[in-house]
Amino acid sequence: MDNKFNNMLNEFLTNTDAKDKKELDEKLQEFIQKYNEGEIEYENTVLDDAYELLDKAENARSKTQAIKYAKEAYAMCSECFDALLLQVRLEDNPLKRWKLLEEGLQFEKDRLKNKGYFDKENIGHFYGLFETRPYIRGLYLKTSCLAFDGKIKQARDVCKEILKLNENDNTGIRYFLMAIYAYLEEENDMLKLYKKYSEEQLEMLFPLFILYYKQGNDKKAKEYLDRVNKANPNFIKFFKGTMKENKTIPEGYYSKGDSSEVIMYFSQYAFLIKTVPTLDSYILENSKKRSSSYK
Repeated sequence: MDNKFNNMLNEFLTNTDAKDKKELDEKLQEFIQKYNEGEIEYENTVLDDAYELLDKAENARSKTQAIKYAKEAYAMCSECFDALLLQVRLEDNPLKRWKLLEEGLQFEKDRLKNKGYFDKENIGHFYGLFETRPYIRGLYLKTSCLAFDGKIKQARDVCKEILKLNENDNTGIRYFLMAIYAYLEEENDMLKLYKKYSEEQLEMLFPLFILYYKQGNDKKAKEYLDRVNKANPNFIKFFKGTMKENKTIPEGYYSKGDSSEVIMYFSQYAFLIKTVPTLDSYILENSKKRSSSYK
């Protein structure tokens, strides 16, 4: 949902007199129909204009042009925090990138606090609020930058901050935190997180396998290796060299249980994989011993 659409919807609903959920659903359907037919009267805000510039930046033909539009969008309206985040992602100099992100996050946090978004009733629901979503995206970007710089404990703390602000975790930062806990071998916190967001999928199970592998707990390591393989059989095939890449998945996307998920994991969580350089030998050896589990 973009900024303009969100504003149009809120403006439309403010002028409705829906008495219950059924009437509200009917009004929503009415809005969608009128929106699709271009019948909603609405005048752009400065923020809408800034987001339109940001859209041009994201579709620019060159990096230089993209940065130019992103800077113009943020200068036009500082509430367009996504424009600053795009600048951060496009910045090659790591020191400039970090300075831009840190100052931007602090400015955005102060702005949101002044508007009451950090009040108690909003904590835990940040991604459910359109206005605070960019801040969550900014914190997510910060965890990636910290991990890339080797500042793993700082990245862990930011992940925990994100989950405090957004308990539903629409952005999936829990997966990143699981990998960090495996990196740091923080078993208790890892198990608490797994219990809260218990999922039988690669991004939750593989860090647990790594943890017990690093601790030398073969029994549990092999247990989680089995569970990883059940969640995504392509995992073992990757190490055996028999995995067939799914060419139908667009670049930058992945599907759970698919080869694209395995490729994504080894790309996104390289900081963890690098801590276990002999992992392939361990997996291949144990897959031979337990071949009946991997058919």
